[in-house]
Formats: sequence, C-alpha cells, structure tokens
Amino acid sequence: MITLEKVNKYFNRRKRNEIHIINNTSLQFEDTGLVALLGASGSRKNYFVKCHWWTR
Repeated sequence: MITLEKVNKYFNRRKRNEIHIINNTSLQFEDTGLVALLGASGSRKNYFVKCHWWTR
C-alpha cells in the first residue's frame, strides 16, 4: 500500500509571494490497480505524484 500523510507543497516558501498548492492532504492507494489524477491544465497534478517518491 502507498500512503501519503499530511502532504504540503509550496512555491516561493517563506517569501511574500508564497503559494500553498497542496494543503495537508492524505491518501492511501492499494498495491494493485490503476489511479488517475484529474484536473485542469496547470493544476500541479505532477507535484502530487512526485510526493510519493519523497515518502518512500
């Protein structure tokens, strides 16, 4: 199982123009199956996918 717990992602961290794009989000995925992340172009879906590799 893949588990993401309390994931946060910022751009320009600790600067005046800081943007908090992923806010305290948790997910669990089974070992088998297919997962699709849907969202508008530019909604930073790829950053959430990269979070998996940081939590391994």
